[in-house]
Amino acid sequence: MKALVITGIAATLFFTAASTEAYAKPACVRSSGESVIINGDLPSARIEAVNRAKLQAVEQVAGVDVKSRTMVENGALLDDIITTQMRGVVTSYRTLGEKRTDDVLNVDINACIEAMNARTALSALALNTSISLYIPSRKPSTGSKDRWEYEEDNILSQQMTSRLVEQGFRVRDIAETHAFSIKDIDAAFRGGKQAELRSLIYKHLSNSILIGRIEPTVSFNKGEDAGYGIKMPFNTVTARISYRLMSRGSDGRMIVLAAGTDEAKGLAPAVNDAYAEALKNLSEKFIPAILDKIYSRMREIGSSVKVRIEGIKDPSESLVLREALQKITWVSNVENIGLDEFRVSYPENPVYLANSLSQNGFIIVKYSKDYIRVRKVSGR
Repeated sequence: MKALVITGIAATLFFTAASTEAYAKPACVRSSGESVIINGDLPSARIEAVNRAKLQAVEQVAGVDVKSRTMVENGALLDDIITTQMRGVVTSYRTLGEKRTDDVLNVDINACIEAMNARTALSALALNTSISLYIPSRKPSTGSKDRWEYEEDNILSQQMTSRLVEQGFRVRDIAETHAFSIKDIDAAFRGGKQAELRSLIYKHLSNSILIGRIEPTVSFNKGEDAGYGIKMPFNTVTARISYRLMSRGSDGRMIVLAAGTDEAKGLAPAVNDAYAEALKNLSEKFIPAILDKIYSRMREIGSSVKVRIEGIKDPSESLVLREALQKITWVSNVENIGLDEFRVSYPENPVYLANSLSQNGFIIVKYSKDYIRVRKVSGR
């Protein structure tokens, strides 16, 4: 009996070790990257193209849907991102070939990626101003007024997306990916599906997620007796929403920022019109309250970055440049700490602040997560 137990333990340890080893084994994928050849500098262009190919390989292994390349719009700091965030993720690579078309170089590589670290590395590039959204609603079926079907793209979700985009947020509608369902929402409300929720925001490189479901009911039918011999002149639909707004904390766990229910009514001669009116009225109540919670979170997680601008000679020039910093998207406050130094409040990874500076006429001289030194581009 003891021999059987020992054998069983040994077998368990063997298979556990084997499965762990298999999971930890780097995933090797083919990817490509391109760069512009500036002033005939082919070696520099090749390095940049390879770095972009490495990032694409990490994105493939991590399974993200939104390319981080689109987040750092002009790629000015892409090399810094590769070296700081991807260290230990790309275990090896080999160049498969390259192709030059005019001043553009494209490089194909085969890169081996440490899968367990790929998602963590990319999550550091996730935007606090990016939100994943999924709020399906049940609606009256066109075939039968007594039958209700779920629609994932509805008036409330459309208006929520529109308002967020207007405010400068990046919004990813999870309905497009078919990665989540009504049952998943119910499970998340009960405290389950947390791993799936984290996976969704990792996948979309966002740090927050808003999920909910809308359940409308016909409160009164047109012609129904309302009492005292009065017949209802309209159909009345009540739309009720249950929702949760969650964000990822510094430890990777999901934090509930807001949760609850709300409702609104709509009146119209037809049930479908009453349903649409109810969603419009619900949107007017629900959206401002959610935006307030989101902005509260942004203020809470905002970081302070010291920015030094070389070449400032007098206070008037300092004031002009301070105003220029204040106009950068998502900068909430700028204060002088010297003639050429400013303390900037910013809710994102500072790499995006540095990238915005490079797009607004500054050359990045030195970069770290809490200190950025820049130089003005002459003539701007």
